[in-house]
Amino acid sequence: MEPEQMHIQEPLKRRFSLRRFLLRIFLSIVVGFTLLFVLAMTLVYVYEDEVKEMIIAELNKHLKSEIIVKPQDIDLTIVQSFPECALRFRRVTALEAIDTKDKDTLFYADNIMLSFSLRDLFYKRYNINEILIQRATFNPSVDKLGKPNYIIWKTDTASKGENVNFALEMIRLDDVELQYKNVSTRVKCNGHIPSLEFKGTFGDHEYSMEAKGNAFIELLQVKKVKYIASKNLKFDVDVDVSGNTYTFRQADLKLNQMSFNAAGSMIFADSLELLHLDYKGKNLEIAPVLSLLPEQYQHNIADYSSDGLFYAEGLLNYKSGEPITVSSKFGIKQATITYKPQSATLTDVNLAGELEVADGISKLLLKGISARLGSNTFRGDCELSNFNDPYLTLDADIKTDLAEMIRFYPIDTIQALSGNLDLNTHIAGLIRNLKHPSGADDIKASGSATWHDLKLRFKNSTKELNIPGGDLRLEGRDVQLTDVKIMHGNSDLTLTGSIPAFLTYVFDSKAPLEIDADLESSRLEMEDFLVSGGKEGTSEVSIPANLHFNLDASIGKFSFAKFSASDIKGNIYIRDQKLYVKNLVLNTLDGKATLNAIADASGEQIAISAESDLTGINIQKLFYQFNNFGQTTLQDKHLKGFATASIDFSGKWSRQLTADLSSINATSSLLIERGELNEFKPLESLAKYIEVKELQHIRFSTMQSAVEIKDKTITIPKTSIKSSAINIELWGKHTFENMIDYHIQLLLSELLAKKPRAGKGLDEELELVENDPENRRSVFIMMTGPIDNPVIKYDRRGAREKIKQDIKQEKQNLKQLLKEEFGLFKKDSLQKKESHLSDQNFKLETGSDNKKPKPTLQPKKKDEEDEDF
Repeated sequence: MEPEQMHIQEPLKRRFSLRRFLLRIFLSIVVGFTLLFVLAMTLVYVYEDEVKEMIIAELNKHLKSEIIVKPQDIDLTIVQSFPECALRFRRVTALEAIDTKDKDTLFYADNIMLSFSLRDLFYKRYNINEILIQRATFNPSVDKLGKPNYIIWKTDTASKGENVNFALEMIRLDDVELQYKNVSTRVKCNGHIPSLEFKGTFGDHEYSMEAKGNAFIELLQVKKVKYIASKNLKFDVDVDVSGNTYTFRQADLKLNQMSFNAAGSMIFADSLELLHLDYKGKNLEIAPVLSLLPEQYQHNIADYSSDGLFYAEGLLNYKSGEPITVSSKFGIKQATITYKPQSATLTDVNLAGELEVADGISKLLLKGISARLGSNTFRGDCELSNFNDPYLTLDADIKTDLAEMIRFYPIDTIQALSGNLDLNTHIAGLIRNLKHPSGADDIKASGSATWHDLKLRFKNSTKELNIPGGDLRLEGRDVQLTDVKIMHGNSDLTLTGSIPAFLTYVFDSKAPLEIDADLESSRLEMEDFLVSGGKEGTSEVSIPANLHFNLDASIGKFSFAKFSASDIKGNIYIRDQKLYVKNLVLNTLDGKATLNAIADASGEQIAISAESDLTGINIQKLFYQFNNFGQTTLQDKHLKGFATASIDFSGKWSRQLTADLSSINATSSLLIERGELNEFKPLESLAKYIEVKELQHIRFSTMQSAVEIKDKTITIPKTSIKSSAINIELWGKHTFENMIDYHIQLLLSELLAKKPRAGKGLDEELELVENDPENRRSVFIMMTGPIDNPVIKYDRRGAREKIKQDIKQEKQNLKQLLKEEFGLFKKDSLQKKESHLSDQNFKLETGSDNKKPKPTLQPKKKDEEDEDF
């Protein structure tokens, strides 16, 4: 084969693969970083003790504060700070930098890291370029002499050492709690810093710094005035630093939803010495703006949203040892404010405001206020000066539909409100004087209010308060009332008078509402004003603690519980949950009465005490309307007649008007005419034995007595009843548990006339004294035990007492006779011995033979002859 015919095959070229190329590069990088990391770990392990010793020694040259950390809590790491190395301190405590033995903790940190470059390990010269502090609590303070406790770094020591140099370029704080207190300027600031970082060449005398971070300001307070509370703060600031002077080229601040642009300067050496800040607000909303006011002037702003043009700009200045000064202008133009829970919107809102806080001066001015709420219009000006002791100047002109207003600005105690109100007012004075009546001379106030068909319902009330019309005029702190008609429940009142200290009531929620007026009413039901809802749907009687009335009343018809009256004139006074009725004259119970009473509802129970004089009172209605005075023995169903009486009464009731029987006390001087006593148990029981059936229904022309109720016992003194059935005298006691101890005296001549008699035993008793030519002998009966089944016996004690009285009377008659006939006993020696004679004991002899026992009264039926009664 010819050489030129030979074909030599060239080797095939390998095709380029990007995938393989990138894989090789990645593997090379991984291997390189692995080798570098292993090398770094090796260096860290080798040089750890040397680095720790050198850096700690340098730190000790600069620190003025005692640092407490255990040796095992110090290590050199690269894992957490890669690619940098860092000396890490864990669980670090620093004490205050002050010259005293008793030092408190300045700060505590879980972790502090001092970072430097890995290559510094090779050269053994360590440039600390970053400090990281994590999970720390910092408590800086300034004492009353202006000395801080947080200057822990010696400024007179050179920052460069032979082997360690603090050339900081970054300071970072993560999760730091701050509690700052300056006693000399009375400034307090508490907050939390989730993250904060400073970048710059801090070792240079002049440099630029960037500061960025966010914080939660729990409280910023100056001289007890809270300026900021519970606000989130974000900031991004560019600063030029020249020594201790910091000039803010640009500062973007965001406080909650409010954004501000600021510029200014400050001087900070060991502490803040000077601050000058110019700011302008953008994208502001009214609720966040109002949240910057001192806490005591904020009210229900969280439920409001706003839209429109809001602006704010101002100047803030601070100099060490002097108060902070703030000068700000803000305003609202054509804005809307919506109360979100009710979707009620205030439109066309306009105002121009100024806020000024300086040494000895603090003022908030709102002028040109105007707004519309549906058909409502609001115009006014308001100025509040001296926040430590606020002075208020207010001018307002309001035309409003109250139903629309209450939807936009709800009041906690009011459930429903409607009607139209026209109000104009001028008020000027110290708020503390507005709250206290003693400052009345310093208050300048005037104005008037008229309304139409005002209706109001308080919470927990089922009754509507209707005030159809009237006229109010503000004079000083008082309001003058003219023909103000009030309708509540079934009651109507017309008031003409004054409301003293009305402004005190408006500006102090704890102040009482006082009304001093003439009251006219065609009908007044006290439950309409005293009863409030109780537990489980029950009604409870109460008197509001802040209700003070002094009313000269003229009332056509009045009622309270069962009691009713008409043509009432007198004084009604309410104060401190007590109702006083003074010199009240009224027609009631078919007669007339004069009443003085107190109802005290300030405790757990309602205590009532009363003094009354009654003339021509229907006694049955009296017992009924006063719930039988809390007892069940002698009730309205037993009595008829008309009484003239003087009654002193006291007792306690629950708030559901249930009587506390043990508290009932009453004394009365009572005269009953045209009376009837029906189905009264004690006399019914007596009728079974003396055959006088008329005792179940007794009519009498007059009965006079004095009854006392005490300790659940009714005490009746000796009372004469001249009745259609028989003339008797009755006295004794009757408990609320219906246990009786009655003594009855019957004139013997009348009893003998009622033959046939009850039984053999009684006949024997009466036969012994039946020969009574003067018809003056009496029989005495005693009734004891339960009223339904009493024990009835001959009352020997009563008989003895009667004999004593007869002897006493006979002595007096004899003495009088001898004196008249013979002139004896002029010195009345018999009178002196009378008390000795009356003390003698006498036994009533019922026959010549005293051996036979005295018989007791017997019932009419033969099968009851052997029973005691």
